[in-house]
Amino acid sequence: MANSKNFPDGLNIGESDRAYSLTPDGLNFGTMKPGTHPMLFTGITLPGNTNLIRGIGIAPTRSSGWISLTGTVTTTPAQVYTDYRELHTNGAAEVLGIGSFPFMDSGASGKSMYAGQFISQVESGATVGAAVAVGDGVFGLWAKCLLMDTSTFNASAVAAAAFLSFVSNGSSVASADTSMVNMEIASGGIRSIFKVQDSASGGATFFADFTDDLGKPCSLTNGSDLNDISATANAGWIKVRIGSTTRYIALYAAKA
Repeated sequence: MANSKNFPDGLNIGESDRAYSLTPDGLNFGTMKPGTHPMLFTGITLPGNTNLIRGIGIAPTRSSGWISLTGTVTTTPAQVYTDYRELHTNGAAEVLGIGSFPFMDSGASGKSMYAGQFISQVESGATVGAAVAVGDGVFGLWAKCLLMDTSTFNASAVAAAAFLSFVSNGSSVASADTSMVNMEIASGGIRSIFKVQDSASGGATFFADFTDDLGKPCSLTNGSDLNDISATANAGWIKVRIGSTTRYIALYAAKA
């Protein structure tokens, strides 16, 4: 690479008196085999409203976006992260995790936009081993909310493994194909839509918890919508499994 600087031992920024100036042609690490991290940031306290790495006005020109990293591992180490980030707070500062904010600006057109895309792909010839603990498996997304034993949980606090919010500030889209979760069984068929493993925790108090009786999508009354079901044949069912026993939730047609 013309006019670029080669760093065979990597680039160390932090508690160092070395300063490197990068040329317009960029930074090339080549085929180096460093003994430590190729890029190491140590002991840095960032000034207010600054980022460790920041790009402004950079338009991607390939589908892999701003950053593209590929590689292959074999047996060592047994488990690896593609990206590991750990940020602690020991005060009033709130850690908000990774923020991904794509925008479809005025005048844009497109049928899809994702703030995050997670695909776990098992290739032909690969073998998925038996699960030996809760959480083992192949998942497109793995989420956990962990409250430690000695933490304090306010009576009005809220916690969940995931929070979803749908906002439509314009006209109502209730009649369109809109939902909180959109799922597809693309091929092969699956056993369950939802699976709950109590793991000796005592289980959940409710299967679903609706804070208001608005008649959407549930109601505490049946007079205006359903016949007296004591003498009415059901009009379908939802199949569930509790332990090893199969049961059915009966469905009923609206009152004629």
